[in-house]
Amino acid sequence: MLKNYLKIAWRGLLKNRLFTFLNLVGLATGLAVALLLTLYVQDEFQFDRYHSKADRIYRVIVHATFDGKTMVWGNAPNAVGPAMKSEVPSVEQQVRLLRHNFGETAFVNSTDKKFAEKNVYWADGSLFDLFDIPLIHGNPKTALDGPHKVVLSQATANRYFGDENPVGKVLYVDSKDTLHVTGVYQTFPGTSTLDADLIGSFSSVRWAQHASWGNASFETFLLLNPKATMTQVEQQMGVVLTKHVPKQDQWFTLSLQPLTDIHLHSAEIMKSDTRVGDIRQVKILLILAIVVLLIACINYMNLATAKAQIRFREVGVIKTVGASMKHLVTRFYLETGLMVCIALLLGVGIVVLALPFFNQLTGKQLPFTSLLMPEIVGSLLLIGLLITLIAGSYPAFYLSSFSPKYLLSTTFRNQSGAGLFRRSLVVVQFTASVILMVCTFIFYQQLRYIQNQKLGYEPTQVVAITTAAAKDKSQLDALMNDFRSLSTVVDVCRAQTFPGAAGSGRSLTKPNASGNATDQGMAVQTNRVGNEFMNVLGLKLLAGRTLPAVKDPKDTTIQVVLNKTAVTYLGFTPEKAIGQKVRNLFDGDRTEIVGVVDDFHFESLHTPIGAYAFHNADTEGRPYLLVKTRTGQLAETMRQLEQVFRKDLPDSAFEFTFLDDFLNSLYRTEQRTAQVVMIFSALAILIACLGLFGLAAFTAEQRTKEIGVRKVLGASVGSIVTLLSTDFMKLVVVAILIASPIAWYAMNQWLSDFAYKITIDWWVFLLAGLLAVGVALLTVSFQSIKAALTNPVKSLRSE
Repeated sequence: MLKNYLKIAWRGLLKNRLFTFLNLVGLATGLAVALLLTLYVQDEFQFDRYHSKADRIYRVIVHATFDGKTMVWGNAPNAVGPAMKSEVPSVEQQVRLLRHNFGETAFVNSTDKKFAEKNVYWADGSLFDLFDIPLIHGNPKTALDGPHKVVLSQATANRYFGDENPVGKVLYVDSKDTLHVTGVYQTFPGTSTLDADLIGSFSSVRWAQHASWGNASFETFLLLNPKATMTQVEQQMGVVLTKHVPKQDQWFTLSLQPLTDIHLHSAEIMKSDTRVGDIRQVKILLILAIVVLLIACINYMNLATAKAQIRFREVGVIKTVGASMKHLVTRFYLETGLMVCIALLLGVGIVVLALPFFNQLTGKQLPFTSLLMPEIVGSLLLIGLLITLIAGSYPAFYLSSFSPKYLLSTTFRNQSGAGLFRRSLVVVQFTASVILMVCTFIFYQQLRYIQNQKLGYEPTQVVAITTAAAKDKSQLDALMNDFRSLSTVVDVCRAQTFPGAAGSGRSLTKPNASGNATDQGMAVQTNRVGNEFMNVLGLKLLAGRTLPAVKDPKDTTIQVVLNKTAVTYLGFTPEKAIGQKVRNLFDGDRTEIVGVVDDFHFESLHTPIGAYAFHNADTEGRPYLLVKTRTGQLAETMRQLEQVFRKDLPDSAFEFTFLDDFLNSLYRTEQRTAQVVMIFSALAILIACLGLFGLAAFTAEQRTKEIGVRKVLGASVGSIVTLLSTDFMKLVVVAILIASPIAWYAMNQWLSDFAYKITIDWWVFLLAGLLAVGVALLTVSFQSIKAALTNPVKSLRSE
């Protein structure tokens, strides 16, 4: 019996080739899209869960308050970790991580090879007690237990030494630090927030050995005992903080963040040295997966119910000759299950073909084997079962329940409620499609707004060249002079950092401030630069002058150039600020304002413009040369710069960053999300159109005789097309009215993450609506015109 049902089902699929094709393409495409997005979302949620102690590892978070505003930092003072381990009983172990020179590129020499490394960390030897970092070579107990030690990732060791065991080899970092290789660890997986290529011993960083409660530059992790609770430990941490820092001097509080939350819940956390995702972007893609799958399922159900209506008479005949309801239910479910199984296989095939492109689009490295994970296979089977049960329920139960005499009646068929059900599903489909179109338009509007926003300075054709490996000042002076001699170079400036990248965090204090913890002032980013910075960056000077080109070694005054936001906070106009002293920005009251520049965006547009200070204090290094070029032939200019660099700094790799490219990278997550949403929204709309095309074909088939009669009575092709299209256009208009407020609310929520954003215009909804109407009209018109052009003689002879 089962074999016969399968044969009948297969013959039914072949008999209705158009419906079968539309069903398979729509459902398979929807399943493939949903599967790809599900793989992405699952990968995001898997970050750091592979560590055996992941549920007991927490990162210390600092909540710093300035000028009544609280900022959340992912780094803490270096005294926090050891103090918590020794004074909080629930803390079993701690480890501190410090990025090399606060995230700057490290220049590593190995014999005659030179490398530029961006992911160099310094860590306590207890690193291996918290995290699962298997060592291929070396002993985890001693690998980082003293100064001048370093462990390499397997990928880095292969780059440096090939297949040779590197333990015992010597590396030179920035021509200053000599490190001995003590181990090789397995390269961190793609689901690790920690992405170090080299990890040196924390005790190698001499300046970091002094315990401080003020310099929050160290990512600190605590391992709690199994019975400890996060709330309890946070309370104990507050007691320890008060013991070491009196209440009146506390400018920050401490809390904990679970390790497994770091990747997706750190978008608002500043000074986070790990790979950061964004739970909001993941939610967007998860919703997109659900919407696309819903559209595909609705598409299938629409076509399935339309096809089932044609079978009223078939079901009536079968029941007349003695088929029971059980037999009919089994048969209809087998037909649906066969179609769904084929669609699942096609969907998986599409995923296999599309996965390399999807990885490139999203920046992921999802392997083909991820399709075989139990949760993915289980999800696919569950989805297939649900589609089979839901989509097959109409013919299986609704048609099977009626008496044969009703099923054989044409009047009963015309009065069936299936038409209302299908129209409702079409509205749901196009509601989702219009929402996706509106979201795509607003994504790209906001990204274009960001790219075209005036930043207050000129990042174009400014290149930041890293010179951390320079041996002395004479090398740097020679390099700067040689750069300036090039005809394509406008000017050169030494700098600690550049706009977009983080500088040093300090605080501004008002002239009449008390100076205690309740009056800590305003947070300010500081950047030690040469006097040429204004010319190189194209900043607008409002008052005063730039920093002095030469400073008397005996002069202990520190000159600063502040932005307008900073001097406004201090209570000065730009003109009145010149010559004023700034309290506590550096030690004492020896800081003098010599210039004021207009506000500029030194962070991403997610953040409002804050206070910024350029200065000439010798408190920080200046590892960058900012080079302003004047050429359209950028490739030739870079070749000349590299040639000069290699001549003057022969022991260093040529590492550079274009400022405008770096700024674009700040919005890479939004750009990728917009691309993914655009591509998969187009596929969702295509799936909806396939369903509409099938329904139009069904409607034209059902009204064949009516069309023939109308043509005989003189109806034109245009009037018949209008007749067949009007009902569908009404449904699309209803969908637009429902979709518009939903899309408006969703996009307002997304835009709230940006300090500088577009306003949502009414024409976006009009454009999305017109596109939806146009696409639907084009889809329906094809079948309508085909039906209208049919010979009325053939139409009137049809059954």
